[in-house]
Amino acid sequence: MMVEATLKDVPRVEARTSLAEQITSANEFPFCAEFVLPRTGPTFNWLRQQKQRPRLFWSSRGETTAIAAAGAAISFQGHQEESPADILARCRKAIAGHPTLKVFGGFAFCRESANDSVSWNAFGSSKFWIPRITFDGRRLNVVVLSESDRAQALAAVDEIVWDEPAAPAQVPRCVGRIDKPDQIAWSNSVDKALRLFDEEVLEKVVLARKASFEFAEPLCPIELTDRLSQATHACYHFCFQLEDDTAFVGATPERLFRRQGRDLLSEVVAGTRRRGRDESEDLALEAELLASGKDQLEHDIVRKSIRQRLHADVTALRVDAKASILKLAKKQHLFSNVVGSLKPKVSDGRLIERLHPTPAVGGYPTENALAEIKRLESFHRGWYAGPIGWVGSDAAEFAVAIRSGLVRDRQLSLYSGAGIVPGSTAESEWEEIEHKIGDFLEIIQNAD
Repeated sequence: MMVEATLKDVPRVEARTSLAEQITSANEFPFCAEFVLPRTGPTFNWLRQQKQRPRLFWSSRGETTAIAAAGAAISFQGHQEESPADILARCRKAIAGHPTLKVFGGFAFCRESANDSVSWNAFGSSKFWIPRITFDGRRLNVVVLSESDRAQALAAVDEIVWDEPAAPAQVPRCVGRIDKPDQIAWSNSVDKALRLFDEEVLEKVVLARKASFEFAEPLCPIELTDRLSQATHACYHFCFQLEDDTAFVGATPERLFRRQGRDLLSEVVAGTRRRGRDESEDLALEAELLASGKDQLEHDIVRKSIRQRLHADVTALRVDAKASILKLAKKQHLFSNVVGSLKPKVSDGRLIERLHPTPAVGGYPTENALAEIKRLESFHRGWYAGPIGWVGSDAAEFAVAIRSGLVRDRQLSLYSGAGIVPGSTAESEWEEIEHKIGDFLEIIQNAD
């Protein structure tokens, strides 16, 4: 078993001196200075202490190594008219020639503005950045982009905080909740969606809800992400803290795609049941999900859509013909693998344009579903259900930002959706969303 170091065990003077010497002597850019700790250190404790913004936490599903980051060597703010391919081309140019640098960030679900988009002002339609400082529990790295960037990198080294916190931050007491829409308005929206199936306008539409919680004191998004990561498994865990009082956090089970060279991995995650209280009930719920015509229909729509969208960009594509089960801590989903070989010159931006939004978060046909979401939903989704992740020199990975929440000072707005297809009922879909935000609810209910 690997023994963890405390932050006070880190040879601070040696680390600062080593990083500063590497940065000062660098003559090829971009450059990444590195200091290796004597043994594994506490990632979240380190991140809590850093004063530089933005702060970032990212862990990929199924991997043991997480990335904590502070500050930005360079940022790329997208605008509504800019395509994903355009902004990712700008990102890739900044890391050209460096084998380990990554650009992190994400996209809004939809580039169009909405009534309460002020909540998402810090994020915009898309935002990416190269973290100035990254820490994976063992390796501390500082990025220098150019000769003119050297002074800023040295200043960032001086600002690294090594102090051990006296105690983890507490999740404050919740003092109120508002659901948008409420249950009556939700039922009306689902009824309107169901009528569209009779008119053959849609095969599926995903409607979302926003549950906003007010707390007695400001929330610490790093602490919330830490607790969320402990409560969930088989998920991507993320925190994009762009300002002191604003952060996007979550634990999503859904990969949009992972690319390594020309090899592509994607998936279908659609159809949900809760986990059972014991093994017998869990297996019964699994069997119910596998036998559900409504859930299999929802899953098949996503599977069909992905085949259609990727057809022109791959030389080979394999999609599981039969759904299996993805089991999470409190939920289980129908799951299918998608494996392909990309044609030359198919970019990560092109893949995002092809795959997002999948019918798992939008609906089908896509354009009709997006129009109905805009008509039926009374809030702006922001980055909820959008693509989030990273791009490297010859690899990229993006998740779908579901099971997520926006922290703004004392408020946490949780977003989650339900796939509406023929046979859906407003009551059952309301309850499904309550299960989907259950990991957050448990943290809130157990707050000190």
